Amino acid sequence: MIQHYLKIAFRNLLKYKMQTLISIVGLAIGFTCFALATLWIHYEMTYDNYHEGAEQLYLLYKKSTVNYNGYDTKAPNTLQALRTDFPEVEAVCNIDLWENQEMEVKGNTPLVARALLADSTFMEMFDIKILAGTKDFLYSEDKIAVTEETAKRLFGTTDDVVGKELKAFSNVTICAVIKGLPHSNLTFDFWRGEDNSQRNTIIFRLRKGTDLQNFRQKLDNYNQLLDGKENYIFKELQIMPLSKYHYSDVNKNKSIKFTYLILFSIIGLLVILASLFNYISLFVVRMRMRYREIELRQVCGSTKGNLFLMFAIEYVWMILLAGLLGMTLTELLLPVFRKISGVTGDVYMEMFLYLLGILIVSLFLLLPFVMQHVKQHTTQNLQFRKFSVLFQVGISILFIFITSVMMKQIYFLTHTELGWERKNIAVLRIIKMENSEEDFSCYTAVADKLSQMPCVNDVLDNHAGLLFGQYRGRKIDNWDGKRLDDADISIELFYESGIFTRFYNLKLVAGKMMTPKDANYAVINETAAKMMNMHSPLGKHINIGKKQLEIIGVLKDFHVTAPTVPISPILLIGENGFGFKALGEKSGMIMHSGLFLIKYKEGHWEDLKSQIESMAKEVSILRYQLDKTEDVYKEYLHSESLLLKLLSMVSGVCILISALGIFSFVTLSCEQRRKEIAVRKVNGATIKDILVMFVKEYLLLLIIAAAIAFPIGYVLMKQWLQNYVEQTSMDAWIYLAISVGIAFVIAICIGWRVWQAARQNPAEVIKSE
Repeated sequence: MIQHYLKIAFRNLLKYKMQTLISIVGLAIGFTCFALATLWIHYEMTYDNYHEGAEQLYLLYKKSTVNYNGYDTKAPNTLQALRTDFPEVEAVCNIDLWENQEMEVKGNTPLVARALLADSTFMEMFDIKILAGTKDFLYSEDKIAVTEETAKRLFGTTDDVVGKELKAFSNVTICAVIKGLPHSNLTFDFWRGEDNSQRNTIIFRLRKGTDLQNFRQKLDNYNQLLDGKENYIFKELQIMPLSKYHYSDVNKNKSIKFTYLILFSIIGLLVILASLFNYISLFVVRMRMRYREIELRQVCGSTKGNLFLMFAIEYVWMILLAGLLGMTLTELLLPVFRKISGVTGDVYMEMFLYLLGILIVSLFLLLPFVMQHVKQHTTQNLQFRKFSVLFQVGISILFIFITSVMMKQIYFLTHTELGWERKNIAVLRIIKMENSEEDFSCYTAVADKLSQMPCVNDVLDNHAGLLFGQYRGRKIDNWDGKRLDDADISIELFYESGIFTRFYNLKLVAGKMMTPKDANYAVINETAAKMMNMHSPLGKHINIGKKQLEIIGVLKDFHVTAPTVPISPILLIGENGFGFKALGEKSGMIMHSGLFLIKYKEGHWEDLKSQIESMAKEVSILRYQLDKTEDVYKEYLHSESLLLKLLSMVSGVCILISALGIFSFVTLSCEQRRKEIAVRKVNGATIKDILVMFVKEYLLLLIIAAAIAFPIGYVLMKQWLQNYVEQTSMDAWIYLAISVGIAFVIAICIGWRVWQAARQNPAEVIKSE
């Protein structure tokens, strides 16, 4: 019997091959999107959850206007307080992680690695084992420990590594091989003892049973006396479970926003539902067309269970074919997916479980319709078919609307004014240059050669680059007109003057710019003036440490952070005012950041790259990095751009499923209503009348779908746009264009098939019936 049902199922799938193909492809794509997104979500949520007492591990962080993502995990002056004044804290460590550090074994290509700076408490908290060597690296600046993986990358083995020398920060000796931390926010390649910095990341473990709300309250109320003043060192700080850090907005290194992963998994699920609704409704229609076959089988002794088994086998066939295609798509996309997400390990078992879940759930959705048909033997109930079309069209409209608004917002952000010039500007960062440590004049030679390049319009040597983090965050606690209830402000500090503002085309709204030799003057932006309640800032004073500066200019606000972060308060100080340049001159040393700002001619980016590559060989630049400012800004929109690509693909799939689904419905409807169409033609109906009859039905469904989808889309995108300081508008033409476009697709799908049915000879149709 099962073999017989398998043959029948296979023949029916081939008989309705167009509908079957649509359903299989739609389900496969939806399944792939849903499975990969949920795998990614699960991977993100399992960081650091394997440590003993993982649920009790926390880190400190705060909101920041200085960091480009809007958060800062540095917590100065808190380590000792947590250790001595909070009995709820079982252990606490002070760490720092430095990205993109070079490890170089003499004669080999340098290895880019992640450095950990921490004390012995970190080793105890995370149970890190020493596999070979000693703990001397914790107490000596010229010794380090490397992980097993790093030892293999450097030397190809973990044996006899202890005692070998290499360069990491400086010349160091490996004194230990240790077990690393896989799948962790704290993953590192080598470890050296904690430095003297007090602005490191604080991680602590609470004792079991600690009331988290009471602990938070205790942190807020804690204060220290510093120079006779109460200092609430935890006032602005918040705590976060370490296991949540990786997918939170606090993590500036995440590849995509976690909310977008959830959104994409929901999108994949909706595509699956749209495909299932499409197939199930077609399936039910086909069953109703087979009522004579069903009645004959019942007369021959088939039970309801036998009939359900027959239809279920056909349905399972389709699901398994979709699953096979989905697995194939996953295999093809897996290398790209791993590169983007960082997900490691086996993914197929979890994907198989997802497929099994979809099969079981959807089979239960099918059961009521099968049993209803067997019981009623009717072809009149079309409500489910209409609901299916409504659902598919609504999902398509929603996806297209979301994609359109996202595309419009990203275009707006990449082309809107930031308050400074970013087009045709590049930053050259010299990482290593031969003899640069002994002779800094080689940097002057680089600047001269850059300025002589025919594709270069302007060069600034040893200046900060906007978007490149070459500025400092400072807290300002004293200025003219400060009231007792005014809070201190964190401000971004640039050691720059008029030459810098002219290069980036920064606009003054009041006053003037200082020259490099103006040591006692400063320029602020509009946001800084607002935060300090300065309605007329010119001539007023601001104190940084013991130095007082007079404000002589106000700059128009400009963005140097991600578009989701509000504009920061900014302070510009003359290059010789104070800071590293002044200190360098005072000590008689020439200090160079290795940065060169380059303004090149339109359309000459490739020429610039080629000429710099040739220059690097000529002046012995060993390693350098050349960045296009426009590309760096686009990286701020990486998550949005990635989601937009995925949404565009899924929207296309939904439109295809909906269009072909409607075509299939109309085809089956025409087959069911052939006699009705023939009778109408006999009574004088024209082809136009019959077309209008069908078009009205589906356009009404389109109007209802649009009335539901557009408000949902508006609410969703309004919430999404609230994340951005600069926002595009959701104009009326978007709604109109989408509605007209979908209506056009529906009209094409309906028109051709109905036109064919309406042209048939009514006498032949009635005779065949």
